[in-house]
Amino acid sequence: MADHVPELVPVGMLTRYVYCRRLGYIEWVQNEFQYNADVVEGEYRHRNVDVPKGSKKLADSKDLGETIHTNSVLLSDAGLGLVAKTDMLQLRGNVAVPVEYKKGKAPEGDRRVQENYAVQLCAQGLLLRASGYECDRGLVYYAASKKRVEVAFDEELVGSTMSYLREMRQMASGGRIPAPLIDSPKCPRCSLVEICLPDEVNAMSGDRAGAGADGVRRMYPMRSDAVPLYVDEQGAYVAKYGDCLHVKIDGKVAKRVRLIDVSEVTLRGNVQISTQAVRQLCERGIPVCYTSYAGRFVGMTSGAMSKNVDLRMAQFRAHENPAARMSVARQIVFGKVKNCATMLRRNGRGVPEEVLSRLESMAGQARGMRGYEALLGVEGLAARTYFGEFSSMLRSEGVDFDFRGRNRRPPMDPVNAVLSYLYGMLARQAEITAARVGFDPYLGFLHMPKYGKPSLALDLMEEFRPLVADSACVTAINNGEIGVSDFVRTRFGVSLKGEGRRAVILAYERRMDSSVRHPALGYSASYRRILETQARLLARHLAGEIPSYRAFRTR
Repeated sequence: MADHVPELVPVGMLTRYVYCRRLGYIEWVQNEFQYNADVVEGEYRHRNVDVPKGSKKLADSKDLGETIHTNSVLLSDAGLGLVAKTDMLQLRGNVAVPVEYKKGKAPEGDRRVQENYAVQLCAQGLLLRASGYECDRGLVYYAASKKRVEVAFDEELVGSTMSYLREMRQMASGGRIPAPLIDSPKCPRCSLVEICLPDEVNAMSGDRAGAGADGVRRMYPMRSDAVPLYVDEQGAYVAKYGDCLHVKIDGKVAKRVRLIDVSEVTLRGNVQISTQAVRQLCERGIPVCYTSYAGRFVGMTSGAMSKNVDLRMAQFRAHENPAARMSVARQIVFGKVKNCATMLRRNGRGVPEEVLSRLESMAGQARGMRGYEALLGVEGLAARTYFGEFSSMLRSEGVDFDFRGRNRRPPMDPVNAVLSYLYGMLARQAEITAARVGFDPYLGFLHMPKYGKPSLALDLMEEFRPLVADSACVTAINNGEIGVSDFVRTRFGVSLKGEGRRAVILAYERRMDSSVRHPALGYSASYRRILETQARLLARHLAGEIPSYRAFRTR
């Protein structure tokens, strides 16, 4: 990546680099982008200038005495190494004035136009000069103030613009992401704050200052408004109508959901979906997951994969490095065992203190293990110890939910049937999250690569197995949300019926949306958000920004 810097730098990316070096790197080099309210509003404000307009060609306008206004003009020059699309151009004869539309308010008093806006206009002016036009000034139109502010292209601004361009090329060729801003007011409203994690990286970095006097700021919503859409009614059909998805059963609309409120679509068994719906979901980065009748994950349709090849290269390098691989694997097992102990301490009845102490001891051993096989041995022993006391958390009377240990493929009792279903849902969520962040979900650190096995997704879910899946199972059983009539028993095993499956899904979604405090960062967010944050912190560790990956665990 670093050796192949594009010949032409987009002026929009240069503008972002001037505003924030790290933002410029993430958007240009790593090709990451994310919408927020400010971005959507900005695009709305630009709707009138994003469509090319103008009655005359640029080449013809030099001979005219009238002023021509033309929108969305593409400019480029190999000598400058720049390419730009203007919001608007004012042309009068051989004189050109670029105009940029911004949604905010104009600077008050003698304050100058923001430096990144000035550089953006100046770069456009240099491109216009390279095209043979006279261009010594530009205008910024602030929509909130309905005011235009002039920017003169003096020697100082031209010099700083070219200097920033050289710096940006050097940054890209260096292949190392710039450090995040420290306690900056720019960060909270940045659309990439969930990807950048400025305060989180600063707080966990050993060689930079912390996030500020008030600690780590949570600069993204506690929970996302978008939630998964599950369609499991056999014969159902999902279609797109405008900005909504309609779920039809027997030709009648049973459910309408706005696309903006959907984070993923999961189709179980014989459920159909239209091509138009799939295309729109792909364009919005919303995955479509397909499962078997029994809920086994079969495959996924998603948009273009993440363009952040730097992250995947770092992931592969770390996997090939035994020390780096073990560093991450140790933390995953440590976090999982600690969270198992927490689950038993919170919910178990009559759990011997010796068992809890043993789990705590095994968590400590995992953190210090150097051999991979020995680490797996500790994990296996901790799992047997934990599931040996799992029944102490169940309050159901009688033998309907008698749990005598973990079994699967197929599960032989109702509790194991619920656990297997929940683990499948959590693994699918982890795989979606890993892909969204930019990882290869099939190359892990604790779980070794195996055909068809999403190893990294299984790694990411380990810390959350007891806190999300096991907790949802215990809650659904103890609250009577599922009963003996919700299962099918055969000599081949036990599986959930339709109503029971829906009850388990509801319990899982409630748990994923419940808030929890992140012990290392100090703020609260939903488990769904924390899962993605952990994946992004792992990415920051692999990029060399954080000295070590730290597992998520709760008290």
